[in-house]
Amino acid sequence: MSRRGLTLIELLVALLLLAVAISGLAGLWSFGFNTTRRSQDTGVAYNIARREIEKARNLGFMILPETTTTITYDGLGNPTTVSPHFTVPTAMHTIPDAQGHINTTCLRQFTVRVISGHDSATLFETTTYFTRGGI
Repeated sequence: MSRRGLTLIELLVALLLLAVAISGLAGLWSFGFNTTRRSQDTGVAYNIARREIEKARNLGFMILPETTTTITYDGLGNPTTVSPHFTVPTAMHTIPDAQGHINTTCLRQFTVRVISGHDSATLFETTTYFTRGGI
């Protein structure tokens, strides 16, 4: 007896194998996409933090206010107030001298934290110290 064509069982098995292969590829694609997005977000977060430190450095030791501020940025690192991709709290704190006094010889601590708007994870955080003579 000669067989011509496929049986229904063979066709269902072939479709099942194809579905398993496609679902594996879809999972791999999803993983790659998320890894690429996270890597890009980390790079933009690093640049935002660097930019905030440079803004503080350009203001100068004496003019820097003792304050905490929060700025929001879009996914490309541009300041925005609509649908922020990153939230960036910055804090300036003057460290008193050994006698507990605050004067021009004290260190000033500047902290920048870049937080993801997707999952509120900290993508990048850095602290730098300012002195009257520079960083």
